[in-house]
Amino acid sequence: MQQFTGINTLMLYSPAIFRSLGLGSVQSIAMFQAINGLVNVSSTVPAILWIDRWGRRPTLLVGTVLIIVSYLVLSLLIRSYGALTNLAGHESAVINLGPRGLGIAAICMVYLVVASFAFSWGPCGWLIPSEIFPTHLRAKANSVTTGTNWISNFVVTLTSPLLLQVAGWRLFLAFSVVMAVNLVLIYLFLPETKNLTLEEMDTLFASSVWAFRSAPAARKAGAHCCPSNATTTTTAPSLESYELSTVT
Repeated sequence: MQQFTGINTLMLYSPAIFRSLGLGSVQSIAMFQAINGLVNVSSTVPAILWIDRWGRRPTLLVGTVLIIVSYLVLSLLIRSYGALTNLAGHESAVINLGPRGLGIAAICMVYLVVASFAFSWGPCGWLIPSEIFPTHLRAKANSVTTGTNWISNFVVTLTSPLLLQVAGWRLFLAFSVVMAVNLVLIYLFLPETKNLTLEEMDTLFASSVWAFRSAPAARKAGAHCCPSNATTTTTAPSLESYELSTVT
């Protein structure tokens, strides 16, 4: 589902989108595209630093909500003030918002989608599959997830120009609907996996199909197996035991 967030539509076809939002010169399009890449990279840094503190589940939930809101606002701007015209080639979906401020607002919504993806779906889409599978299945399972990701990337990249031409603002609305479905799936079925051992991960997914029921069971199992407050004490051998060992 990572690729169906629409991130590659925004990253790969953003020059055409920016042109449709009122940017006319090549220099301005290149500058806004560079800003888009900078937003993507810089927004990944917080996840690198604090993903183990935030947790995977809250990070994905917050990022998904932000993406939904951004897509809704973007599609609303295009629908309310836009007029579709056709151009040749892949730059066929032109959205003329009129006032320059509206175009800048729409571009900011694009940046907000990219930033929200970069700290949530970007890292978590690769991190979670790498830690949930048992050792004997991890290599094959991650091969399947990676292959599925790239096939989805191929489909989205190939169809985005056509969808931009045919659907226009409805494409961004469709992305928001997909993200709303993802939000429900994450809330119901994706438990928190941070700081869990392989044994606790097995317990987590075996306890319940519902995320809000399986997480407490995993924490309970982890506390039972490896209590955090447990301390180990060692005692020095007594003199009597030492003398007995020397005699024998």
